Amino acid sequence: MKYPRLRRLAALAIVATFLLVKFAPTVQGTEAELKAINERAAEIATMLDDDFGARTAPREYWERFAKAPDAAQIVKYAESVLNTEPPEVPEELYKEYYKNGNRSNYQNVFFNIQRRISSLTLAEATENKGRFIDALNVELDKFCDMKSWVLPAHDKNGQIYDGEAMYSDLGSTLAGAYLAISINLFEDKLDPKVVAKAKAEIERRILAPYEKAVKKVYDGMWWVRTVNNWNAVCHAGTVAAALNIVESKERRAFFIAGAEFFSERDFFKGFTNDGYCSEGMGYWNYGFGNYLQLSAEIRYATHGKVDMLRFPKVRAVLDYAPTLEIDKGIYAVFADCAAGATPNPVYVGYLSRLKGYGYTDFETKGLGSAFNIGGLLETTTIGYDADVVYRETTEEPQKYDPPIRTEFQDAGVVICRPSKDAKGKYFAIAFKGGTNGELHNHNDVGSYTLLLGDAADPDADDVYVSRDPGGETYTARTFSSRRYEGELLNSFGHPVPRIAGKLQSPGAGCRGVVVSKSFEDAEDDVTFDITSAYPDVKTLEKATRTFQYRRATGDDSGFVAITDAIKFKEGEKGAVETALITFEKVEIAETTGGGLEIKIGGAVVKVEAKNASGAALKLVAETAIVGEHDDSVKNKPTRVALRVDGDVENATITQRFDTL
Repeated sequence: MKYPRLRRLAALAIVATFLLVKFAPTVQGTEAELKAINERAAEIATMLDDDFGARTAPREYWERFAKAPDAAQIVKYAESVLNTEPPEVPEELYKEYYKNGNRSNYQNVFFNIQRRISSLTLAEATENKGRFIDALNVELDKFCDMKSWVLPAHDKNGQIYDGEAMYSDLGSTLAGAYLAISINLFEDKLDPKVVAKAKAEIERRILAPYEKAVKKVYDGMWWVRTVNNWNAVCHAGTVAAALNIVESKERRAFFIAGAEFFSERDFFKGFTNDGYCSEGMGYWNYGFGNYLQLSAEIRYATHGKVDMLRFPKVRAVLDYAPTLEIDKGIYAVFADCAAGATPNPVYVGYLSRLKGYGYTDFETKGLGSAFNIGGLLETTTIGYDADVVYRETTEEPQKYDPPIRTEFQDAGVVICRPSKDAKGKYFAIAFKGGTNGELHNHNDVGSYTLLLGDAADPDADDVYVSRDPGGETYTARTFSSRRYEGELLNSFGHPVPRIAGKLQSPGAGCRGVVVSKSFEDAEDDVTFDITSAYPDVKTLEKATRTFQYRRATGDDSGFVAITDAIKFKEGEKGAVETALITFEKVEIAETTGGGLEIKIGGAVVKVEAKNASGAALKLVAETAIVGEHDDSVKNKPTRVALRVDGDVENATITQRFDTL
């Protein structure tokens, strides 16, 4: 059964952890914080209505949603739910994570239960016939009986499940929002006992812990003041829960004021000043997408008087998504971002139309008749902003046409594209300096993704010649002290050097520092000093990586050259190796003078090595499968090691990519 929007959100929630919760610090609410929040809450309370929540939307909203592209599928799935019992969630399934680190088995069931509640609610709201109410009573009642709404990976040693603590997380806050929206919409139809039970559980599991976290020390609620996606996601769910079950305007206002305060002060710190999201496109969709839902629910509740999109970084954060495109709808993938992630057109389109930012192609793809209702929270937040989502426009949509170059200077990320007049084959590349202390970090200073396209055949798919392969399937190891045992997370799985047999180290001090750069119409050149990424190599004096991008123009296909220059301290020698990472077939041949020629994905790579005197050094190629024996690596790329034969005092290895 295809159910795209909710599946995407659930899938992202499954993998949306940056810190293992058991390492999260106890947080302290200050008197200054509380004073500011209370004062702002007093102002916001005057903006709220006596009636509240999802039920206040005009019936015409739901009649419009009933015509959405995926509405029939949601009703069909809800009908299937009528004929099945709610899934069982035995203790051994919940606690499997603590035995073998598997997160997926429990989470698949948990998010399926949420999907059932969401689909029943959406189907009933669009149909308005009452035929899904009995099933909703059963689903809501059983969900309230679950010992934990928190995902096992976020429940420290199972203490919530065992009744020893109570705090909220990504899973529980969004679950609380779904339940709150459902009972708000159908409070007059649902069993009053179920409604009362659900309200009490939302209060106990979501609302009360949040208030404690804002007002005083409260362990387990670190996300309130964090800078990563948790801040936005958990606030979106928590505020939605409050806006749908809390009678008091003053108390509803407190939750809005808290979200506003911690968003402005903390959440936007997770983005660079030029809007770069180090968590990657998938987490931009998840984290910033939930932030847009948070802003929309507050905008709706306050009749537009509280604008959560007024903060200075918002435009830059929006621009990140479309401008991260390398070529033909392929976007740069670094860190834990899943390969193939693309911007959600609902989010780009909504913010663009709301603020007049001009991404009209995304507006057309995500709004109006294209707006799907795959997520209950998204439908009753962004979907309720009907004047934006369904605004009539006669403007012809303009497809976003990226420039020949995009630079995120604060993050050390550059994207290079061919000239507009390129007629044949061409390369496009995204590369980074960055640090090894980013959100959802990989040890990937100097990583890149190189595409080969063909202007003469615009419908043909680009080929990934060499690439950053993206993230792994999360397990307990992923967010533990053993994180960098994973070959997709350490530098072995990235197209970067290995020096003296050592991989890169983690930490913000391991970074690519721009030594020089030159941006011209014909060619872009950037050199990074990457020495600090190898602190374990005590004999290393200096390591640099240079990207040379000769832009395709006219019939000239251009080329890409990547040069690694490694120098050891006086009197020292060591092994020097760089690498290609690819999913393509590789053909390797030796060339005269000790170099290598590699045919890969429609490109030919000539690899040469020299010492400081300019003398040629012999190269040896060796292939390995990244994550060959690791189940967390579902798609296993090939690593082609390009190694100087024997230890040397210094070496420069140049890989030049040309079209065949």
